[in-house]
Amino acid sequence: MTFDYMAIWDNRDILIDGVLTTLLVSTIAIPIGIIIGIVICMMRISENRVLRWSSIVYIEFLRNIPFLILIFLVFYALPFYGLRLSGLTTGFICLSIYGGAYFAEVFRGGIQSVSKGQFDASKALGLKYGFYMRRVIFPQLYKYIIPPGTNIALTMIKESSLLSMITVAELTYAAHDVNGRTFTPVETFATIALLYWLISTLFLKLTHLLQVKFGVEDTQNGLTLR
Repeated sequence: MTFDYMAIWDNRDILIDGVLTTLLVSTIAIPIGIIIGIVICMMRISENRVLRWSSIVYIEFLRNIPFLILIFLVFYALPFYGLRLSGLTTGFICLSIYGGAYFAEVFRGGIQSVSKGQFDASKALGLKYGFYMRRVIFPQLYKYIIPPGTNIALTMIKESSLLSMITVAELTYAAHDVNGRTFTPVETFATIALLYWLISTLFLKLTHLLQVKFGVEDTQNGLTLR
């Protein structure tokens, strides 16, 4: 068997566009997912039963369905109710809310790891709930949330490949396009695997720098989307 990597080189513009789309979707969806995760986490630990049970339903539903099913529900089902979204918009929404469910549990686990004495001391000082959560509790969460949060974000990057099923021109979709033009599946998908590895490795390097900055040891077990 011979490897025709010139076929990949000749179609490099398609792959570059795919990489850029993957990075675009990921760099938007991950921060939004983190924000959603914080909001859902605060609802989850709230004493208000309506907020608490709403967040539980949200978390359990999204954690227990395949991501691909969520994509199909949003992309194919919503048009029946008069709401039609583009593939890229669907990708942003689905990846954000899906990751948000997992980030919510990461933040909740981090908050529960903080000593109960910190909460009691804040209440004893008469600090308002929002103030001591923002200024006392959340600054202590870095060591608890960065390692598992990194794994979730990394998995979100890889899960973005499923957006190819709704014709989002990310990296996996680009691979199918190149393969359809060149009929070189081995070369094409080996190259795609390498590109995903490079993106993931770069992301892990960046998060490692973040861990070093905050003095977080990379020794904790992470959570993944699967």
